[in-house]
Amino acid sequence: MKVTRSEIDIDAPVEKVWNIIIDLERYPEWNTFTPRMGVKQIVVGEEFLLDCQMTEKQLLRDEKEVFLNYEPEQYRVCWGTSRTKGRPGIKSYRWQICEPANEKRTHFINYEEFHGILAPLVNLLYGKKLQRAFIGYCQDLKKRAES
Repeated sequence: MKVTRSEIDIDAPVEKVWNIIIDLERYPEWNTFTPRMGVKQIVVGEEFLLDCQMTEKQLLRDEKEVFLNYEPEQYRVCWGTSRTKGRPGIKSYRWQICEPANEKRTHFINYEEFHGILAPLVNLLYGKKLQRAFIGYCQDLKKRAES
């Protein structure tokens, strides 16, 4: 298993941060890493397409994903590679978790696990790019939530 992880503290209440994350239609307004979500709401088991901006010049279009877990009362959501239309040899699990630090502050955790025979290759090809993109995503979320 390979893991890419980024965390950030945000000066905003957990509900505000969480509502930004689950408002998939507004991603193009602030999210430079995932500028398009091809779905409007989170439904576990639903497959969808999204775009990932890995670098300024590298946009991965129409990545096939599926919602795997949704725990709004715990401020947790997970999606990953489509189990029916994804790439053979790789499964991913991308978790986004908001932890209330206090009434006005949130600790945000964003990580993705890669499993399967192709996980080492994916890590080699995309690991550093994905790490930079996750850091950028956390910064984008912080900027949006604190504005």
